[in-house]
Amino acid sequence: MYFPSLRFKQAMVSSSVHPSPSTQQEHESRPGRPRNKSKLGCRECKTKRVKCDEAYPTCKRCQRQGLVCSSVPRLTQWQVETPWLSLQPKTHVNRRLLQFWLEKASQALVIDPENNPFSFSILKHVAQSPALLHAIQSVSASHEQYFPAKTPILALEERGKAIVCLRREINQIQRAPYTQFLTIMLLALMQIADHDPKDYGKQHLFGARTLINNMLQDTSMLTTNDPVFRLCLGSYLYWDMCSSFLVEPCEPQGLDLSTLSLAVHRMGDWHHPMYGTCSRLLLIIANIGRYCRQIHDMPQNRNPMQEAILEAQLRAWTTSPPNPDLGHLYEAFRNHGLVFIYRSRAHAQRACPTDPDVAESQEPLILQYAEQTIRHLISIPESSNYLNFQSLPLLTAGSELNESNGFLRDQVRGRLRAIYSLNRLPANLMALQLVEDLWDTRDSGNPSFWLSHTLQKDWRLLLG
Repeated sequence: MYFPSLRFKQAMVSSSVHPSPSTQQEHESRPGRPRNKSKLGCRECKTKRVKCDEAYPTCKRCQRQGLVCSSVPRLTQWQVETPWLSLQPKTHVNRRLLQFWLEKASQALVIDPENNPFSFSILKHVAQSPALLHAIQSVSASHEQYFPAKTPILALEERGKAIVCLRREINQIQRAPYTQFLTIMLLALMQIADHDPKDYGKQHLFGARTLINNMLQDTSMLTTNDPVFRLCLGSYLYWDMCSSFLVEPCEPQGLDLSTLSLAVHRMGDWHHPMYGTCSRLLLIIANIGRYCRQIHDMPQNRNPMQEAILEAQLRAWTTSPPNPDLGHLYEAFRNHGLVFIYRSRAHAQRACPTDPDVAESQEPLILQYAEQTIRHLISIPESSNYLNFQSLPLLTAGSELNESNGFLRDQVRGRLRAIYSLNRLPANLMALQLVEDLWDTRDSGNPSFWLSHTLQKDWRLLLG
């Protein structure tokens, strides 16, 4: 789907929240004048005062030297005006931040930038939800600066406005699931980008679960092909896959898994813009994450029958990816689930030994699946938007590589740096630090399960 470029006038959308004087100049800013020749380069090349080839997401110099590449955002000139801006003025639209979201930040949420419901097509929802607008502007204000440790004042202001407006909209609007869900998801993104590895946005996740449960209870959504319901459900499935092992087993899960499974079954292979046709696979892996966290914390509760069921579901899952690169990503996800099960099983067997040889016998199989996972991922070009979805399998598989896998270790390092350069989330650099720590312990003869290592560090990284 093609979306034309835009040019904003001074515009506002409905809310009772006004911008502070300190941000008024920001609202009045306009895109810069076009240049005949681009002179933009990454920050690292500018610091060294050397020419940058501007390759994206990592320039060749940074890639060659193993550096993290920080490119300068490049936005287009907007030429067309849109009718949605003729609403009653109450909340100022920050044109530059909204443009940055539409053209840059929102692209990290999908596999195909040309079919992105979170980009230009979101404007009609932004016009109805000041909370969503402020959440978008908060993410943009930090994303363009690589989510710095000291969050920009403008981003904090916009986040505060988003929270105030969301509370009001939840109380006033009986059912607006899409805007509320997306607002909560973006607020969670700001939470996990706050350089606090202990906070994975749990409260936002639980809030999203409540919305999804409410939608699942609406039978009309389960019996129709409502694209909004499917968009929210699929986005939640991916979020759940990336966080299920972070939720402590003693906490109330708040999930109606049977109803959720039924909804996923009915959704089938519907192509979700965030990840494509692997909805059922995401649910299986999320359930694996929940189970693995339970037996990690309570090895005595290991259930071989449940493991066998999860493994069988993982192996039996199939789909028809539209292209080979997406097929590589799906196989990496499947292998991530297998490595997760086997490593958790070995961890539980060591904690409650019945047959000491069983755990050791799984090591070659775990390494085999880990190597396959990395090879699938590096088969996908770094220039692909699929790069954004590789962090979690990279950590799981990468942590299993031994000293003889020097080439694959270098590929993991390069990929995690490239992912950070693309989506700018600091969790990716923390994941790189984790695998380096895990390789050191493995090389010293004391291998550690990556989940145990992260929990011991009191890190709860939301990757993906």
